Amino acid sequence: MIIVFLLMIFISFQTVLSDQSSSKGAERILDSVEYVMPAPSIIGKHEWEELQLDRLITILDRTTTSFGRWGLVQLLHPIADQQELMRRKQIITFLIEHEKEMRVFQEHLKQVRNVEKSLIAYWDKYDQLNDSGKQFYYKAFFLKDLNKNSLALNVSTVMEMFSAWKYFLGALALGGIAGEYRQWLYGDKDATFNVKRGIESGLKMPIRQHSPYRFELEDPKSTEYSYKDYLKAFSYGSWGDRYAILRKGYAIDKEKLGILGFFSPQDTSSNPITAFIMATIPTLFFDYQWGNSIVSTGDRIISMNSILNGLQKRVADIAHGVQEIKKLRAMVIEQAPELADYFGDNSEIDEEDLIKTLLTPRFLNKPGLFYSRGHVLTMHQDILKNKKTLIPLLQSVALLDAFCSIAQLYKEFEDKDIRFVFPEFVQSKTPCIEYHSVWLPLLPVQKAVANDLMLGCGNPGKIVITGPNGGGKSTILKTFIAPLLAQSWGIVPAKGARQTILSEIRTNIASGEDLERELSRGTAGMKIMDELLQDIQKSNDQQGLLMLIDEPYSGMVDAEAAKRIYQFGEKIASYSQALVVMATHTQKPIELAMEMPNIFANYQVKINETRLGVFELLFKLEPGAALWWFNDEDKRGRFVDWIHLKIHSKG
Repeated sequence: MIIVFLLMIFISFQTVLSDQSSSKGAERILDSVEYVMPAPSIIGKHEWEELQLDRLITILDRTTTSFGRWGLVQLLHPIADQQELMRRKQIITFLIEHEKEMRVFQEHLKQVRNVEKSLIAYWDKYDQLNDSGKQFYYKAFFLKDLNKNSLALNVSTVMEMFSAWKYFLGALALGGIAGEYRQWLYGDKDATFNVKRGIESGLKMPIRQHSPYRFELEDPKSTEYSYKDYLKAFSYGSWGDRYAILRKGYAIDKEKLGILGFFSPQDTSSNPITAFIMATIPTLFFDYQWGNSIVSTGDRIISMNSILNGLQKRVADIAHGVQEIKKLRAMVIEQAPELADYFGDNSEIDEEDLIKTLLTPRFLNKPGLFYSRGHVLTMHQDILKNKKTLIPLLQSVALLDAFCSIAQLYKEFEDKDIRFVFPEFVQSKTPCIEYHSVWLPLLPVQKAVANDLMLGCGNPGKIVITGPNGGGKSTILKTFIAPLLAQSWGIVPAKGARQTILSEIRTNIASGEDLERELSRGTAGMKIMDELLQDIQKSNDQQGLLMLIDEPYSGMVDAEAAKRIYQFGEKIASYSQALVVMATHTQKPIELAMEMPNIFANYQVKINETRLGVFELLFKLEPGAALWWFNDEDKRGRFVDWIHLKIHSKG
């Protein structure tokens, strides 16, 4: 039972790896042709990595095809174009409200998924089938133009198959030809070398090799065997010939053999068992060589047929995939006009020769035994040369799949305690965020904790979250991923959400050493904070800027880090267009809220001490600074010991 369980885990793991590999391959293909986003992204690569957006996609991915993940990536780049965001909302709303249409879309997407391996293979430079298929094309430079002609490639295929069958028949008759040669070499002076006779003999050779009857030797009762008879029996004689001469023996002319005659035995006869064994050994050698020749040449014939059939299937897969994409496009235009722009105006691609040829019955209909290998080879070559023509179609499929995935995700959580909602975008002189019961989708659903996040809209636009390292501050900070989702996928993990449109999101969550620029952790932290300050100072009053900062100025002693955080807060206090969330384990920054209560607010992450020295992390954001962390030395020490033990036990 345990073995079966482990086997199931292994199979599941292999499936996940295979799916991830396919998705990565699909993403590389779609990225090879530039996709112009409807609006520029308001985050950079740095924010993408710090907010773990690749992992977020992996967790929330509900796509049908391997191409769909690429679509989710494109849509997850947040934008500040409200009109475009409203259009995305209309698309997702349509898919949610029209379940039948979405199921039909997904069924067609499944058809695309069924052929996506063939699609991806055309971009794989190490693809074995493509390499194997090269044997059927003309290689000489003055003949390469023939590779454009299906008739010429049919001739090439026939020639390759004929050559393989020739070797196969040769293997069947090889022993006979060799025997004919030996008879001509060792036989009478008048013996002739006859190929036809050799082939006929070769085809009879397997029977002869195992026959107990004599073919080359006369009846031993009427004659004595000679050394020449011995050579005949072992060169091209039957099993019976060899047994007879070994059993009775043969005369040796020692004078004629010269020095070899000195070592020759006086009696060449053998007992029945020895004669049987010695007569059988050449038969076994013949069986091995004859069988190996037939198998190897037979394998070549089978392999060639397999390669051609594989290329035919691959080309047919591409044809059916393109056909399904065209059907999808027609359905989208007719049933979901909101999606038409995202699906792309790819009608001009229909006029491409590659598409027209693919969509002919020759490749769409199920092939018979005698399908044209030449047409398959020319089409295969055309796809390899013009494969980029297909990428805009695949990008459209990826975006449709991504929208269906987002709608599916929304529907999955409709009846749960934690859910996704559409955000309400509001107009305000200063930026604001109001989220009710928002949760972090980077964590498992069963561990999700809902919090209310308020910045601006009558609340302070800048908050300082204090508490110990390992107490949940970073988790709360990443919950502010919600505004990014609001301005990208158009849904947020919350029960209620309203915000202004943000023009930029910047992060400093995991600053560390910058070895490339020879910066220590402390120096790198200072550099990043200087850049963030400059971003705030450059921002326009009409723009909304969200900044997430975790343990700034790390790498310095706490007193110095606390002082610099406080100074940073003083410098940004007058910039109302900047919403800022800072998490720190130092005390001095809490003074910002005391001195500027309308601008700054203190928050902490709730931690319960269930019994002396045992703590419970609740991941609940509460107003007020974590004063116990700064003032209760004994409790602080107990928590540090507890978190250290907890980390050590996991490691």
